[in-house]
Amino acid sequence: MTVGPHGMTAVTASLVASFVLVFAAGCGEGGSSGYSGDYKRELSNEGEVQMKLGGGSVELTLPSPRWADNPTIKSNVTFKGDTLVFPADSGMACATAEAKYVLDKSDNGLNVDGVGFDSCGGRHAALEGTWEKT
Repeated sequence: MTVGPHGMTAVTASLVASFVLVFAAGCGEGGSSGYSGDYKRELSNEGEVQMKLGGGSVELTLPSPRWADNPTIKSNVTFKGDTLVFPADSGMACATAEAKYVLDKSDNGLNVDGVGFDSCGGRHAALEGTWEKT
């Protein structure tokens, strides 16, 4: 059995190198970089919603006629794997608790599904569904 300069066998060194490569490759998909971009979707019978996702934030622009008083929602977010996490936010009256959404890439966009309860009904209505990348 050949022992290298750091006391590792060739097999051990190969396993360590494989682990490092697998771990590094998986890191990009779990963060916002894998999902960053501009998206749009139709909010049933209300118009188009637009979303800018990336850099630790989400910006939603809601259709004007129904949401004219506050058409833009901006929030800081974090990612835990493929889960988008909105923290409780004192800047948004409705955001009294953490809200989570699971993201799943599709061929030409993104699917967003809520996990549990989101105390911000407008955010939930705007986010959940299938988004087209613009």
